[in-house]
Amino acid sequence: MKNRRTKLLIEPHFQTRLILRLGAWVLLSTVMTAFVTFGALTWADLKTAGDFFYVVQEAGTHPEIFTRTEIILPSLLISLAINISLTFIFALFYSQRLAGPIHRLITEMVKIERGDKVKPSFHLRDSDELQDVAFAFDAMLKRLDEKGALNTK
Repeated sequence: MKNRRTKLLIEPHFQTRLILRLGAWVLLSTVMTAFVTFGALTWADLKTAGDFFYVVQEAGTHPEIFTRTEIILPSLLISLAINISLTFIFALFYSQRLAGPIHRLITEMVKIERGDKVKPSFHLRDSDELQDVAFAFDAMLKRLDEKGALNTK
């Protein structure tokens, strides 16, 4: 795979901000869902007896009594951990698809600003985001090259 990125953090500041923001939104939404669910179950437990029995299969032992919240809370915490983990992984790889093109665009702009030699065309990987920006930047480079305002030699 010749076009594969080797660095996970291309623009660390940008990617860290994006990952933290996405993680915060998922954390907030999951915690709010957990509070609503937990609150509804607690309210239901107060209104009714709300006891569920866990029957032990051994002779001579007494069944354990659990409330709805004691049954649901562990699954809510597990789902929170899974959501945060998956969001972190998704955000890391998606931020790379954003940061790579931004980094390349900035690098090319700095070269043009300094008058360094640049190629008269600009392309991104097919899987990268910001294809429309790359297309417009490529058109600008070609137009500058036609006018002789671009150092391509």
